[in-house]
Amino acid sequence: MRPSEEQQAVIGAPLVPLAVIACAGSGKTFTAVRRLVELRRRLGESRGRVSLLSFSNVAVNTFRQAYQALSQSLSHSAGRNRVEIDTLDAFLTTHVLRPHAHRIMGAARTPFLISGGEPFVSDIRCQTTAYPISMDKVVVGIDAGEPTFYFDHNGEKEMLDQEDVRRKVARIGRMGAYTHELGRYWCYQTLRANATLLRALARRFPHILVDEAQDIGVVHQAILELLSEAGVQISLIGDSCQAIYEFAGADGGFLRNYHLRAGVELFELTCNYRSLPSILSVANAASGRVDDPDREEEDGRHSAYFIGYTGRSLPRVLEAFRAKVLELEMKEEDAAILCRSADSARRLSGVIEPCGQGTLKNFVQAALYRDVNGNFMEAFRFVLRGVMSLLINPPHDLMSRLVRNDEDPALRKLRRRLWRFTRDSQAGLPAAVLPGASQWHPVLLERVRQLLDELQREYGLVPVDHIGRKLARTGLVPGPLDTRADVNDVMKKRLRASTVHRAKGESIDAVLYVATGAHSQAMLDGVDSELGRIGYVALTRARNLLWLAVPTSALRLQRQRLTAMGFRESVLPRA
Repeated sequence: MRPSEEQQAVIGAPLVPLAVIACAGSGKTFTAVRRLVELRRRLGESRGRVSLLSFSNVAVNTFRQAYQALSQSLSHSAGRNRVEIDTLDAFLTTHVLRPHAHRIMGAARTPFLISGGEPFVSDIRCQTTAYPISMDKVVVGIDAGEPTFYFDHNGEKEMLDQEDVRRKVARIGRMGAYTHELGRYWCYQTLRANATLLRALARRFPHILVDEAQDIGVVHQAILELLSEAGVQISLIGDSCQAIYEFAGADGGFLRNYHLRAGVELFELTCNYRSLPSILSVANAASGRVDDPDREEEDGRHSAYFIGYTGRSLPRVLEAFRAKVLELEMKEEDAAILCRSADSARRLSGVIEPCGQGTLKNFVQAALYRDVNGNFMEAFRFVLRGVMSLLINPPHDLMSRLVRNDEDPALRKLRRRLWRFTRDSQAGLPAAVLPGASQWHPVLLERVRQLLDELQREYGLVPVDHIGRKLARTGLVPGPLDTRADVNDVMKKRLRASTVHRAKGESIDAVLYVATGAHSQAMLDGVDSELGRIGYVALTRARNLLWLAVPTSALRLQRQRLTAMGFRESVLPRA
């Protein structure tokens, strides 16, 4: 695939900051990685490094693979290894937070990440007007260059007592601990207080490209502003119509207005290589854009449809969509059901709510993630939470180091042991098909005791007393933890369900977007609201087939506008 004229203009642009406004499916990854190669080529023997940063590990892995293939054309004198491809948070953690932030935090150790729910910080809470919240619920903003702290409750911001929260943030900082949000705060404070470090970073990273730049939040923006003022040439590439993290302060404004700054050149990518013209036409109507399709329309069976549903008929809609996917000879694994909330996605994908209470619930959750969802990493995280709750004063950073695969040999051995417990249903975490109270619980109790004995003997990790009390079977179901165990195999087979946020960046053959009346109305009203932009992102994931499911109660008012947008109406066959 050769770059288009628009893409080549970006790739070959002068060595200045760029603002690249790119529509959905326009080949942002293709363009960004080639721009990275070109920057490295032009810098030649310069020892400065070029960074390409994004917001997800999936995107980072894609960039790394593409760069590895394309950079073979570079001569050794072009310093092809002097690049850095990572997430923005990982870049800041590596170059600012872990090596330098401990000084301003007042910590006597290397900072480490926490979830915010660990026992050693459970008593550090901030009071809202209604109830106390844990520190992982604290959000950081920037007001005239100064950090502010607030609580975001369903989109409503409540300012916290600034003196109180600063005192508690400092207390956690002195331990060396930080949440994701507080990690960005400490990076910002470290760079503000250390001009020498800023200058060193500017010398080492003269060019930084940020992909998916519409997702840059207020603290990330403030950090990038500091780097820019120190001499780093920051280039942004993204689509402000896909800014769906407004709750984190990412409303796309930084990207949208970046080209207005002196010295920044504006480029646009307006050709959609992903979607069929009929689907792109709907997306253009939703966003007000006039992007061009690269693909040609196919046989007419692949298109954009809306369909009404009720709570009772929704399972039939899902099955009808799956039948259409099979009829069009698409693979089920290349189709997805998208919705707004994580709870809806779990329900549509058949995720089972864990039973049990307290520490035991972590092990139940782990078994369900492993056996029902096939998600071994999440299962491992819940096993770690359960095990940490059964130890007396474990090192504060132990869980963080186990999750990130610390290179310490003893920790690597411990990590392998805990992974073996997680994966092995015969000798470790029992299978979720076992009856909970009568079989799964006693087997778990015996195996956890064996594991804790080994951890004390081999690693000096002391278990709490009364393990049986901590793992009481209160709340366990009498039947299998996997409540699908008595369901026909055909009923178990479901298409993947995901939130729109998780699917952003994906290209999916067939998409069913299950909307509420408010969701579809916001989509019809355009991309000025976050809910409208979420609808736009859902529409633009689809390559060949798009279904929009709308409550029948909302169709009376929305049918005409949906049809005018380019949707066709589909109806369920009679039962």
